Amino acid sequence: MFYLKIPDINVPIFDVEDSALSRLEHFSTYAKLSDKPKYSMYLRNSTLLDYTGFLCLRTYASLTDDHTLKEIVIEGECRLISERLNLLKPNFLRKYLIKIIDEIGLFSVTDDNIDVLLKVCSEYKDKQHVPCNEYCSTHSIEVPWQKCTTLVSKRKVHLTQGIAVVLCNQWNSLLVDLFRLIYIKSLHKIRRSMSALHNTNLQCEYLNEKLNSYYNSKIAFWKNIDEQISLEELNLNKILLPPCMLMSLNSLFTNHRLAHDPRYRLTLFLKDIGVSLDETLKIFQQEYSKCGNLKSTCTHSWDDHKKQIEYNVRHTYGMVGSKKNYQMTTCVLMQKQNIQVSDEGCCPFVHCSEDKLKSILEEFTSINDIEMNILNDLKNSDQPIQACHWYAQKLFPVSEPLCHNTPTQYFFNSKKVKYCPIID
Repeated sequence: MFYLKIPDINVPIFDVEDSALSRLEHFSTYAKLSDKPKYSMYLRNSTLLDYTGFLCLRTYASLTDDHTLKEIVIEGECRLISERLNLLKPNFLRKYLIKIIDEIGLFSVTDDNIDVLLKVCSEYKDKQHVPCNEYCSTHSIEVPWQKCTTLVSKRKVHLTQGIAVVLCNQWNSLLVDLFRLIYIKSLHKIRRSMSALHNTNLQCEYLNEKLNSYYNSKIAFWKNIDEQISLEELNLNKILLPPCMLMSLNSLFTNHRLAHDPRYRLTLFLKDIGVSLDETLKIFQQEYSKCGNLKSTCTHSWDDHKKQIEYNVRHTYGMVGSKKNYQMTTCVLMQKQNIQVSDEGCCPFVHCSEDKLKSILEEFTSINDIEMNILNDLKNSDQPIQACHWYAQKLFPVSEPLCHNTPTQYFFNSKKVKYCPIID
């Protein structure tokens, strides 16, 4: 699963293509192995096709400049390894830990991430015990806090002078965090080595073209849409907005203010869906010229902070400052953030109470108790974005729902289904 040592692979180029495409589809739809996907033959742990798909997609992710795509692949690999670890029986898990230890022993050069992985696998093997459920705290492992940032952000560890004490019920999650660090570092190494090559690899070009075609047509089709939308049109089509952005927009209209981070995300979202710079400035001028009702943490006003607000919006649009093409925060990243002002902007499926969530979702459709229970099960799982997928499917039913990874994708998916219905 960690793919530290890859065996010699000699498979036809079309099998490589199918393996990589199946893996990308699995990641982009947030499917689970337990759902028995139609392409399960490509996802069987440690098989030749599994290695092939991993290597091809890793190379593809290392070369892309699309941060959303890179995030899909990274988080997809992490979810896959997490599910595989949780499905392993204790005796197979022990064999797997020994295999990782043996593979690390063959390395001539290691780094701090590999060193920590060796320590964790060795202690995990020696301290493994049954039963060990989500409440077990019989044993612990100490690692630098930088090696388990996801656990730190979720407050699942005890911190002492920069050292994280990880209880045994979180050891699988610790392995996933280490895998993420090793995987991201490998992307940088591959990109550097590929850029140093003088000759073009025709196989890589072919596979990149196929993966790009799939990604752009199935996942990021909205990027090719060059349409402008006015504020009037936006208000008439609020049903198309993802719950997180609907929450921020409603907060702006109600409180006439918006905290910095939600304001930044809303500005990025408006830019991405085609609202012009002038229209976005107009909406902030319109609201910030009104008297705030003190329900927002933002204390700015248009009269006193006009230049600052205008600069922030222009900067987000890439018109001033570094003039970067800023990209919308991914859903996964937003869900991981420790958001303090959840009433003004957040992922409501993660950061809001059940009552607050229901009030947001029922702006356009009623949610009965059975449906609320379904949503609660999904949002309390390890993939809360599935709750958002479920809600989008309820608003715009289609036989094969278009899954999203960012609020922008949610908007264009909804728009596509509403105005160009998919015929079964």
